[in-house]
Amino acid sequence: MVLKESATRPAHLESSPGRVEETQTGQAFGRDNMRRWEEAIKRNVYLENDDFSHTVRFHLGDDYAMVHGDLVEYGAIVPTVLEAAVAHGEFRLNLPRIDQYGPVGQRDDHVVHDHSYTVSGDLIYGSKVVSRLARIGGLREGYAFHYLSNHCGDTGHNCPVICNYEMTRVLQTFDDFPDRESIIARLGEPSFSENWTASQFLTEVQGGSDVGANDTSARQMPDGTWRIRGEKWFCSNANADLQMVSARFDAARTGTTGIAMFIVPARKPDGTRNDFTMRRLKEKLGTRVLATAEIDYHDAYAIAVGPVETGFKNLMSLIIHHSRVALPLAMAGMLARAYQIARCYADTRHAFGRAIIEYPLVQDNLARVKADLLAGTAATFAVVALQDAIDTGDETRDEWRSMCRLMANVNKSVWSTRINARMQDAAETLAGNGMIETTSSMPRLLRDGMATEKWEGSQNTMRMQVLRDVTHRDHGQVYLKVMAAIAEDIGGSGHERTVLESALAECRRLLAILPETSEALQTLQMQRILPQLANTFAYWALVREGLDQASAGGRRKLAAAELFRRMHLTDEPEDWDEAHLELIAEIVDTVIAT
Repeated sequence: MVLKESATRPAHLESSPGRVEETQTGQAFGRDNMRRWEEAIKRNVYLENDDFSHTVRFHLGDDYAMVHGDLVEYGAIVPTVLEAAVAHGEFRLNLPRIDQYGPVGQRDDHVVHDHSYTVSGDLIYGSKVVSRLARIGGLREGYAFHYLSNHCGDTGHNCPVICNYEMTRVLQTFDDFPDRESIIARLGEPSFSENWTASQFLTEVQGGSDVGANDTSARQMPDGTWRIRGEKWFCSNANADLQMVSARFDAARTGTTGIAMFIVPARKPDGTRNDFTMRRLKEKLGTRVLATAEIDYHDAYAIAVGPVETGFKNLMSLIIHHSRVALPLAMAGMLARAYQIARCYADTRHAFGRAIIEYPLVQDNLARVKADLLAGTAATFAVVALQDAIDTGDETRDEWRSMCRLMANVNKSVWSTRINARMQDAAETLAGNGMIETTSSMPRLLRDGMATEKWEGSQNTMRMQVLRDVTHRDHGQVYLKVMAAIAEDIGGSGHERTVLESALAECRRLLAILPETSEALQTLQMQRILPQLANTFAYWALVREGLDQASAGGRRKLAAAELFRRMHLTDEPEDWDEAHLELIAEIVDTVIAT
């Protein structure tokens, strides 16, 4: 049966050349609002986020003026050109692949990327992020750019950026490494098209977080170089020019005592390809543009990084520690973008005759996202600033060095997990639109956050690391001593100091329980202790920034600190009163809902 059109069909539905879609008045209104939203999220991510620019100004002090212009310029690029290139590379037909053979059939394993990968890489490396990070005392500056880059997710480059910086840091430590200065220069070149990139391959199929179970071996040759044999299970940035590889240099030494660090270049000194092959690329949940392979080493040429006997210690202090500093900060950058997308959506999306930002439930959800975003950013930048002070020699006290190590591990554990949860809350604002790949970068942020959280140690690995440091290195007492000292200088109205002292008393109580329990129960107690340590430190860091912001007339960070207290530092039920409505409205910068 063929349905015939009515003779009285409305004129606006008559077919005409080039006219395909039709829309009604209400649909046009909704689509116009979606366009307004798309335009809003393309605005400069640095200038739009005055809380973050305040964080940078707070930590850089007099040096802020020298970097502000570059941050403004980069903040305009991130949500426009960079995000477009990253989105293009994330399209399923543009994902990386392995090309195993060269033009005449020779084995020549390398990863083939879409052209957009070079575009995004040139933009990210073009910010001079690696050289900024590698400069002694430059972490605060460099991580400001890294934070903005992560607004686009991993991008396939943000992980290698940290590897480049860490490789540079390693080489700066060892004066006798061959061609050290030229390698450092290539790693810091502000162009992906021209630079060298680095990677770190530690994980083996049987080992994972148990590095002491690694079985890849290193054999020294008469000329002092080494040959690596074995396989690595999780090799991100598989195309790297320089690979940092862990290998066992002495089979008689069990555990990590027999593990050392080696640099495996993609090319041997004679210019030929080094002796390793790629099995396959991992099909990952997130960070899909970051090519992650399984790699086999067939007596590959390698150079030891320092004395092999101190290799594992160097691995932890020069690489793993700094990766754990970087990771929660990178995720905070992702959450900042997720919040911006959600906040702009709430302004432009209408339901039941009102913009949804006017509804208290939307405001409350976004305020909680914002409170954790500001606290997590303050906490991670506080550790970055402490690391800068240690590197420059401005901070020489042993307890502060220990505090830096402890909080790098605590922040990595607690904030990576919490930020993931908050990104899902931000996506809730968008409802179904938050799941659409072509509408915004929210789906990519959710995926990349889930993947990034897993790097540099699982949650249980981090809990056990902190437990060892607390029980064997006395880091628990270090934490209590340092936090007690800074609580005395908190200033403010007195409320903040009372909160901090109360939170610190709870830290003291929980840490005192550990010696009284069995080793098995101690491991479970860490699930409660780590969040308390992280929350107390973050509250201090956020209040410290908030008091500075308030001196210039801003109150958002102090309001966020109060909501953070209610969320994480008290067991009392929250009061749903008019004061709460005023608090969340101040945090999300909107009018009080009526």
